Amino acid sequence: MHSHAYVNPFEPVEMRGKRVIVVGMGNSAMDIASELSNRWMAETLHVSARRGVWVLPKYRNGVAADKVMAPPDIPKDVALKASRELIRDLVGSMSGYGLPEPDHEPLAAHPSVSADFLTRAGSGDIHMLPAIERLDGSSVHLVDGTSVEADVIICATGYEMKFPFFDPGETALHPDEEHRYPLFKRMIKPGVEHLYFLGLAQSSPTIVNLAEQQSKLLARLLTGAYVLPPVEEQERIMRADEAFHLEQYYAAPRHTIQIDFGRYCVDLHAEIEAGEARVAAAAPAG
Repeated sequence: MHSHAYVNPFEPVEMRGKRVIVVGMGNSAMDIASELSNRWMAETLHVSARRGVWVLPKYRNGVAADKVMAPPDIPKDVALKASRELIRDLVGSMSGYGLPEPDHEPLAAHPSVSADFLTRAGSGDIHMLPAIERLDGSSVHLVDGTSVEADVIICATGYEMKFPFFDPGETALHPDEEHRYPLFKRMIKPGVEHLYFLGLAQSSPTIVNLAEQQSKLLARLLTGAYVLPPVEEQERIMRADEAFHLEQYYAAPRHTIQIDFGRYCVDLHAEIEAGEARVAAAAPAG
């Protein structure tokens, strides 16, 4: 089953005493694997992954990790270098926990954050597997030529952006073959009126905070207090924004809507001010 269907260790499948494989090393995979790795729960808990990831703690010195991110007024390259050094010092080598070493720098992928995963893996409650090649009944064959037996496989393999309610012929309204869906300020398709996307981005911290910040621009747009720049300018800004936000991440479908939340918010509020200034400039004198 896909992780989207997972409710708890008892729904929709009874996991107690089962041989379980969780596929993936994103946040959903780590939450589920950590929960099921309790020794009274799954008989065995394996995690299968194509590549290693950096696993970050949820708290640093008693403070939630998203509250201690580098402030956006620090130059991005400086903040990124310092953050990567901090992460290496904080968690050390992933192989020390029995995990595969990542093939990328810290923060070159969307962060995998867990309060329990590293401890569970280091304690031997979570066992790592390479990628799955094929299934044969309850036998799971792996790319390294080995195999394990499994009763349940939970695929925490991410999601595809799809908009089945749009006309299939309107290709501009659908993600391209590389899973890209560029939007002006991650909200608006340039030239398409009365269509807005809030929360269609991947960021830290939560999507709720992101959508709240985006609603500030949308509310002003709908009331006329803010006006968009010309379509050509929207497209230029959109391309520049995407290049800026994606440059630190390795190329993968999961990263096509990634943003740096702090810098995004600073930029979003600057655009709100610019749009309000456009309204003022267009107002009749007197």
